[in-house]
Amino acid sequence: MREQEDSGARGYRLAVMERLGRDVCRLRLECVDAAPLRFRSGQFVSVTVPGGLTRSYSMAAAPRADGDIELHVRLQPGGAFSEWLRRQARPGDTLWLEGPYGDCVWREDSGAEQALMLATGTGIAPLRAMLQQGLGVPGARPVTLYWGGRNADDLYLLEEMRAWERERPGFRFEPVLSEAGPGWHGRRGFVQQAAAENYPCLRAAEAYACGAPAMVDAARQLLSRECGLPEERFLADAFQPAVSAAPALEAMALSVRVADGGEQWLEVAASGSLMQALAAAGLMRGVCGGQAACGTCLVRVERDWLPRLPAMERAERRLLAALEAGDGHSRLACQIALHPRLQGLSVVIPG
Repeated sequence: MREQEDSGARGYRLAVMERLGRDVCRLRLECVDAAPLRFRSGQFVSVTVPGGLTRSYSMAAAPRADGDIELHVRLQPGGAFSEWLRRQARPGDTLWLEGPYGDCVWREDSGAEQALMLATGTGIAPLRAMLQQGLGVPGARPVTLYWGGRNADDLYLLEEMRAWERERPGFRFEPVLSEAGPGWHGRRGFVQQAAAENYPCLRAAEAYACGAPAMVDAARQLLSRECGLPEERFLADAFQPAVSAAPALEAMALSVRVADGGEQWLEVAASGSLMQALAAAGLMRGVCGGQAACGTCLVRVERDWLPRLPAMERAERRLLAALEAGDGHSRLACQIALHPRLQGLSVVIPG
């Protein structure tokens, strides 16, 4: 299945802005185009505001019949998007959405007997969308959500999740605080540790993790190594760390062909990723920031160069399969670290 069949930009009107807790803003967007974006719970979009600033956010609610989209934005001190929301955004503004991206989505018929969800901060947003879709379906597998923060103020949907636990059969909610005060009577520590303690055997389970990269990496290792979770059932590719940059600073040349057949040679620094080099030349725009999650940096590599490239990690293999690009010649430019040994690398940017 191609996750980007519907990737053209759509105009959306900013209908509602409201605070959720101390520093999170909920945005409700109404489509002003003829056809709204089609997406799956767990995916994200690229959002461009007036003035051209672009950021990526996960949908915080399952697809709706009216096409509206809900986003949760953490208001960061000094953050460009946060400052736009604080100082300039007004209901009625038009935002442009591209996507959807990502294959960390709710799997209706995965065959797993139990689903675990681990979130920190606004990582709850895509999991909330998955829960809206998956809970209450007859015969659905049980779901346990672990949501972590430093203190209770970080859990901006705490009461909503507690209400869902009371009202929805098969759903269990465990809030976890790493710096809880004396008045906190819930779980303390980190979400991955809480999950591993509660579920020491996860061979028949699946896990979804969204939030801080450190949590995602720790959860992947702990649940797989200690609890037996099958690697292919740990879904969190939107939060994979970007490929490490090579330290070399010398220049190198790349041969790049585009869809119309034109070829050009680029002189770039032999460091960073191929995506960064192509983006700097105006030839592509990576959406997910090098997380192997969107597929916008797909390239085809000449056969002779394939053995010289870094081996593919699981996230890249899975996304290429979802994009139906597992032909042996396609790679994600964000996962190719440039190095002097790749001098003369030849790639094609498909149309």
